[in-house]
Amino acid sequence: MNETLATDLLKRFRSGECTDAEKQLVEAWYNELINTGELEWEEGEKESIQATGENWLMQNIADDELQYVPVRRMHTAAKAWWTAAAILVLMTGVAYYLNSKQQAALLAKKEETLKNDVAPGSNKAVLTLANGTTIVLDDASNGVVAKEGNAKVLKPADGQLLYEQEEESEHGPLAYNTLATPRSGQYQLILPDGSKVWLNSESSIHYPISFAENERRVQISGEAYFEVAKLKLSSGQQVPFIVEKGDMQVEVLGTHFNVNAYNDESAIKTTLLEGKVRVVKRETGNGKREKPNEISVVLKPGEQAVLSRGHSPLTIHHSTDVDNVVAWKNGLFHFESADVKTVMRQLARWYDVDVVYEGATVKNDPLFVEISRNTRLSDVLKVLQESGSARFTIQGKKIIVK
Repeated sequence: MNETLATDLLKRFRSGECTDAEKQLVEAWYNELINTGELEWEEGEKESIQATGENWLMQNIADDELQYVPVRRMHTAAKAWWTAAAILVLMTGVAYYLNSKQQAALLAKKEETLKNDVAPGSNKAVLTLANGTTIVLDDASNGVVAKEGNAKVLKPADGQLLYEQEEESEHGPLAYNTLATPRSGQYQLILPDGSKVWLNSESSIHYPISFAENERRVQISGEAYFEVAKLKLSSGQQVPFIVEKGDMQVEVLGTHFNVNAYNDESAIKTTLLEGKVRVVKRETGNGKREKPNEISVVLKPGEQAVLSRGHSPLTIHHSTDVDNVVAWKNGLFHFESADVKTVMRQLARWYDVDVVYEGATVKNDPLFVEISRNTRLSDVLKVLQESGSARFTIQGKKIIVK
């Protein structure tokens, strides 16, 4: 309502021409502006605003040829008029002040949100050499960061590590390096054979600085994506590439695949994008001298092998959304019908935060979200909140799920 309409309403209110609904509206205005608590008043501020309005009204009543009635002698109608007139004062003379106060409150709230916000993860990793020396790669300059045997360890750019063999060496005892990312970290690695590895946050890979002649074997934890280079012996036979995690191993010749093997996930998942792999589960025999039994499955592109914790069998999912599986490697969060706890585990690793669940139960409404991993945590949570029924707040390095 503009000032002209408000003034007309107030005049009709004073003359007793208002309807009951208009009278209620006038009185509701005042209560809403002063007494609802929507504005946070400093000590004495509300009283000061009211006094300012009353003084303004007293100075202008004579100009409008309105008779002033002392407060102590006000009858019901006059008191109602005084209340209504005060509304007009608050709506016109003090409107700018109130609007400024609201804007300042919104700005303060936004600043508080940013103060509690968490930046996304970045390229961070620690390299452990064969002699136990550790190198924090995000602090190291680009170029040669170490020399291991006949290989130079290079950091060509931020977030990348590769091994460059200076000359052919005789195959002796293998020397190993380990590349590990912390929470909120990621890194890319080119192995001595030219195979490429992407490490997700809170992950590691243990590998030799020069592979054996007849096989290439690495061990991982967390999550890694591989693009394995094809390698042949002089006889023409392909040299297998083997990825190990506990009792599971993935055997490949030349292919693209992803292994998710976080300890806090319910299963180890191997997803094939290109080529062919054999996933093997090794079961220990009853006797100490018995060879472990092996159960294996061969995957085709688009399939996923799932090895649940405990003594569960090795199973195959024949139709897997591979874009969802490798979204992290492509710089995305991609949640397709994901439950809240699955999503929170990913966010906890990438933003290095803890997750606290409030309430007896957490609704597992499916979430459908795709957003860049290079996004501040508050913006990710805002999108998730719009997608499902859960509510999120950030307190320091914690996500509170309600």
